[in-house]
Amino acid sequence: MVINFNLYPYGCTIKIGQFMISQFFHMQFVVNYFLSCIISNSFWFLNKHLQLFYKRFYNPSSDDDPCTMQFDRNLINRRNVKADVHKAYRANKDFLIVEVKARVIAAALKIFQMDSITSTPKSPFEPNITSKGRFDRQRFLHKASSLIVDEFILQNAAVDVLMDSILTAQEKQNLLDSQIVTENGRYPCRFDGCNKTFKHDGKRRRNHEMTHNPPPPLPTIQLTTEQPDQINSNSSRDDIYNYNTALMNEGLFFMNYLDAVSEGDGDRIIRQYKYLMLLCKADGVHSKNYALECLYLLFQVLALLTPRNAHRLIWNRGVNNHGVAGGNIALDLEVEMSNLYLKQAIKNLGVNVTERSVSRICNSEQACRKLLLNIDHELKRKSRATYHSHRSPKDEICEVVSKLVETDALTPHENRKYKVFDDFETDLTSTIDMSALYKWINTHKKNVELGVKAR
Repeated sequence: MVINFNLYPYGCTIKIGQFMISQFFHMQFVVNYFLSCIISNSFWFLNKHLQLFYKRFYNPSSDDDPCTMQFDRNLINRRNVKADVHKAYRANKDFLIVEVKARVIAAALKIFQMDSITSTPKSPFEPNITSKGRFDRQRFLHKASSLIVDEFILQNAAVDVLMDSILTAQEKQNLLDSQIVTENGRYPCRFDGCNKTFKHDGKRRRNHEMTHNPPPPLPTIQLTTEQPDQINSNSSRDDIYNYNTALMNEGLFFMNYLDAVSEGDGDRIIRQYKYLMLLCKADGVHSKNYALECLYLLFQVLALLTPRNAHRLIWNRGVNNHGVAGGNIALDLEVEMSNLYLKQAIKNLGVNVTERSVSRICNSEQACRKLLLNIDHELKRKSRATYHSHRSPKDEICEVVSKLVETDALTPHENRKYKVFDDFETDLTSTIDMSALYKWINTHKKNVELGVKAR
């Protein structure tokens, strides 16, 4: 039995087999639901990001490559971790968090010049920091965190290459946009005395100009920014260092996304979508639709919606069912829970499933759930836990940290190669052609202006 939710103006239609049951709501509810859930689904984008992460960093054949995810999986005996995220989402997410925490701790050991977790920090360290006030301890923690980020996350060489490529693409676009056009926005032939004009600056314009004798000289693009070079040559690449710093970088991004959703921080979620769009774009045709969704979400927030609706779209992206700090969940996950409740209720009807009965169940969902909760509270009935208890991952993290320190994974060395992850690229966005990215964005900006659907 499948329930498909299709949002239409002024209502929600539920399809169950041959039955079409419509629920009609106030228009304001439809607008809120559309803005917060349909345009972009935070929970499904979390799933997509986890898929991209495992696609890049996890390979079941990398058992012999030290300090990889498959190697650590065997080291701490996490047999429930699968290559396919759909088959073990929770297990894969928990394992990813363990991997990221272990590498952050190993980076802190290197910053503090410590040989193990139990050793004494040497530098930079403030004596008697544990006996100081909360503000001083927090200030020291922020200082140490900034050192880790500067050393292993925001590497100067990678940032410089990314900025140079962006500036180069921007200069190319500016030079193309600065060409002379006619009053009606057409491109004239560059041969003196020719009145021919063209709608686009493309191959047809150049072919026409070549028919003249002599053909007009084509403008040359002179850039003030040099083309970015590769950071390291293949002969001196360190796959172990590149892999682990990249894993820490992408893992912290994923954990930041989780924290933004749980805290209901709309601005931070929108910033996450900007970088996730680049990751989906780097993945090519496999994630092109997700990249389009990220792009059109930014269009909605920055240009298409009114300031009021844009604010609602940013901040109305989660729900807190228990009223506790950090207890928000994505709205599309809440919809999935509502679907589960409806499926259970409809299944209990057995052969008595009719259009009228299903419609009655859908319309009374919220009232019935609240009534059952009140009855359970009055009877002091303890509901069965819907989650499994997990043992502390502290021992597993310590074991992974010990292996990272033993391998010296976070110190660059020359000619350390992986068998499976050979010539591992640290920054995935460096593979993106920024000029093509500019063209892709401008094409869809034009499509929005013309009213053409994205896909």
